[in-house]
Amino acid sequence: MKCEICNKEVDGLKGLSCHLVKYHKSDKKEYYDKYLKKENEGKCYFCNNEAKFFDLTRGYHKICNSKICLGKTRATGTSEFLMYKYGLSEKDAIILMNKRASERGEKITDGLQKSFEKNKKFFKEKSHQTIDFWLKKGYSQEEAEIEVKKVWDDIHEKTWNKRRNNPELYKDINTTHIEYWLKNGFTEDESKEKIKDRQKTFTLEKCIEKYGKIKGKEIWNSRQKKWKKSLVENGNLKCGYSKISQDLFYKLIEIYDIEDREMIYFATKNKEYFISLKGGEFYQYDFTDLKRKKIIEYNGDLYHANPNIYKSGDFPHPFRKNESFEYLREKDKKKLEAAEKKGFVMLTIWDSDYKNNKEETIQRCINFLNS
Repeated sequence: MKCEICNKEVDGLKGLSCHLVKYHKSDKKEYYDKYLKKENEGKCYFCNNEAKFFDLTRGYHKICNSKICLGKTRATGTSEFLMYKYGLSEKDAIILMNKRASERGEKITDGLQKSFEKNKKFFKEKSHQTIDFWLKKGYSQEEAEIEVKKVWDDIHEKTWNKRRNNPELYKDINTTHIEYWLKNGFTEDESKEKIKDRQKTFTLEKCIEKYGKIKGKEIWNSRQKKWKKSLVENGNLKCGYSKISQDLFYKLIEIYDIEDREMIYFATKNKEYFISLKGGEFYQYDFTDLKRKKIIEYNGDLYHANPNIYKSGDFPHPFRKNESFEYLREKDKKKLEAAEKKGFVMLTIWDSDYKNNKEETIQRCINFLNS
């Protein structure tokens, strides 16, 4: 081999490398590019940018120095890796990838099945969401139940935060939201009717119609008891507010012009404002602006007997024995009167109204607070 600069004979590429440094002080990459570089050499396989240069003996690497491209060379389960590694076409790479995945899946399934045959609790003991997982770690039954509750509370909290922070991702997946029905081709009016029907899917009348008078009443009563039990703890309601109401209230204080933020009260900010009257009457309010003397009550449709959904005497109140919805409506009326006596103006927002049209409900609240 001879040097292209001075025509001196050298001993191979290694000899050429030493010769360039000693006699020409030449940049090896420049010499390689000018005299030795092959066609299509020097481009990254993945991004087509300039590839990494090694030396005269090895020339260029097939990829550049970016972390993304380097990462792709290690992603053995992708079609891009197989194309890069074995020089396959995209079609052949996908076939090989699917074949490998299938074989790997069968191997894993066989292994799991054998483990399950030896130990019927194998899968439960693998999940930290189950009591068996914690029992295997040496926890007592009581301790295991506490740990499982912590895990599920954490999961629910993360899920709630994700849905609250990204409402646009979830507004069309729930059958109680108008976006769900609009997405499925219904008009706005038809969608509203669908939501009304959806909110009445588990009524006493429908249970009787489906299962007969005796069995229908039994199923409905059983469902009501389970629901009541899920919302009551130590004889009291677990919470006096819904998370979705707090979502609305935080949106409001971000939008409207607040004269004094410390004068705003709701459950997760300064706690709920209350009014205590002579004779022992005591009322808590969902959202209160003391400066402007405005109150917003966020009412659940069932708990507060939304008159747009439930007719008078539909069924007894689910949380208090022998109390009708008429009794609850009367109590809400007294709550309004107590606020008015103290100089407040009150607006009632129904849960279904907010869920069905958040933007319209928010604007309604803003108009009320600014009026």
